[in-house]
Amino acid sequence: MPKQYSNDNVYIAAKRRIQEVFRIFPKVYLAFSGGKDSTVLLHLTIQIARSLKRLPLDVLFIDLEGQYDVTIKHIEEVALNSKEINLHWVCLPLNLRNAVSVFQPHWRCWDPERSESWIRPMPQYPQVISDIEHYPFFRYGMEFEDFAYKWGQWYSGGSLSTGLLGIRADESLNRFISVTSSEWSGNNWMSKATNYLVFSYPIYDWKTEDIWRYVGRQNIPYNRLYDHFYLCGLSIHKMRICQPYGDDQRQSLEYFHEIEPETWNRIVARVNGVNFGAIYSKTSVLGRRKTLLPEGLTWKKYTQILLLSMPEITRKHYNEKIKTFLGWWREKGYPPELIPDQASPKLENSGRQPSWRRICKCIIKNDWWCRSLGFCQTKNTYEKLYAKKKSA
Repeated sequence: MPKQYSNDNVYIAAKRRIQEVFRIFPKVYLAFSGGKDSTVLLHLTIQIARSLKRLPLDVLFIDLEGQYDVTIKHIEEVALNSKEINLHWVCLPLNLRNAVSVFQPHWRCWDPERSESWIRPMPQYPQVISDIEHYPFFRYGMEFEDFAYKWGQWYSGGSLSTGLLGIRADESLNRFISVTSSEWSGNNWMSKATNYLVFSYPIYDWKTEDIWRYVGRQNIPYNRLYDHFYLCGLSIHKMRICQPYGDDQRQSLEYFHEIEPETWNRIVARVNGVNFGAIYSKTSVLGRRKTLLPEGLTWKKYTQILLLSMPEITRKHYNEKIKTFLGWWREKGYPPELIPDQASPKLENSGRQPSWRRICKCIIKNDWWCRSLGFCQTKNTYEKLYAKKKSA
């Protein structure tokens, strides 16, 4: 869908959308990560809720354990002691993506079996939820995305509800598609999750410059981690703070030890592969630059060697994705025996032609969701694989 511009600026449009949210939904919560986008959305929403007498505002913060200390301090500053916020500070054992290791493609935050090596002590505030029996839907080791979705369902309790998310279409193609691929009740900035739960994106059309312009003009508190990133030379468009070992966020890992060396020492002992990721996340080793084929190998043979080098659970995951990929192209007139070893880079990169080089680069990049092969993120993928392994 092409972009359609209106006469309102993004600030006016966002305020109007939030007012619409409170008019439609009896129950409203905001997902807060401590990043710049959710901080701006929180400030905007509190202003509107105050004028409409809809305070306190329910705010969900999922603590991922392995975050920067400065991010936690920002959470404490903005949301912890505010009488206008009803904070749900979640510290539960969740599976999180680890894009810097094939041996530990996910790691489990706040794992009670690893409490002696937790990166941070468990927060001891009344708002903190660490009891695994607290939520009826919770399963030990469930994936972050699944938890966030089911938390919204639980919060709705059968009443029409919405979760406000600080997602901006300008950040990435995946987020642009997430925001624009559906609508609810004629609003293209809303998407239906269930019959009772709707996700809303009031600042979806803001650019990064708009976010920082708002922070400066309103003089609101913000996560000072961005100042550290700026001093490290990062562009404002490349700064990522949430889940630093994820597929996109790993690009900033090399700065972690410079910004918070003490936290980094604990992370290296806790999360598999982070030091490797900090060194190689921007190199050809993880597929970020030109990937060279070892002498004497074809891309197909190289793919097979890489798969054999993986632990069973990771190899099984990629084999299933590759099987689906080859099956899809078979229907398009490319049976597996006719898949070329390599094709035109332009056609490969645009997804218009299969090749073994394309498959191989997906593995080298440790692209767990296989987005470079045309897949999208799915719920419970790792959980299902792990369950199969345990029952085998």
